[in-house]
Amino acid sequence: MKKLAISILGIVLLATSMPAITANQILDKVDNNMVASSMKFEAELKISISGSVRNKEFKGYTKGEDKAYMEFTSPSRDKGTRFLKLADEFWMYLPDVGKATKIAGHAMRSSLMGSDFSYEDAVSNEELQESYDADLQGEQKIGDDNCYVLKLSLKEGAEGSYYTQKLWVSKETFIPIKSEYYSKSGKLMKDVQILSFKRISGKNYPTRIRMENKLRRNTWSEFVITDIQIGVLIPSNVFTKGYLER
Repeated sequence: MKKLAISILGIVLLATSMPAITANQILDKVDNNMVASSMKFEAELKISISGSVRNKEFKGYTKGEDKAYMEFTSPSRDKGTRFLKLADEFWMYLPDVGKATKIAGHAMRSSLMGSDFSYEDAVSNEELQESYDADLQGEQKIGDDNCYVLKLSLKEGAEGSYYTQKLWVSKETFIPIKSEYYSKSGKLMKDVQILSFKRISGKNYPTRIRMENKLRRNTWSEFVITDIQIGVLIPSNVFTKGYLER
């Protein structure tokens, strides 16, 4: 009887010492919120440089991981500038040029319209768990949010702009309310905050994202989604060079 009691106590102690949730389960919930099968949206891009803020407006569509389209609608100097992602290819259309230009792979990491976001940041719609291994490093409170702290490391053979990511994932919403992106050398490249979200189609989808590129000085940028539809049918011709150059 005594041995049975000791065994039961051991099982209870083991169960209470095990984490209630694993790193992979947390990351899966993050991906479920952040990745959409298809999306139609309107948004603003705010760019602050040395205290001066510029506003740009654009609209766009995404479908799966491989297709994305963006078109700037204001200010007038940017109106008609368009971008198209087709799998590993990325195209840009400038009204003054009148035809689409292919952007080289390494250029995808350069600034989008002078902002702290890269082209790759703007059109990415891939699940993090496809490219990163996750490690649960503990818990921490950020503001009013109790968060899981995840470290993501790029998988061997996977491609990505950031070798390591550190996420503070809200226990309540499973949104990474704060993220840090690092280079292979360990240098902090970008600091990202999700400042607001909207509950839509079963997801807590970010609607205001603020990014600071730590390789620049006195700048920050924000994506602010003003209208969004998730899981909508998008005409296939949207994701073609013909539509880009129309």
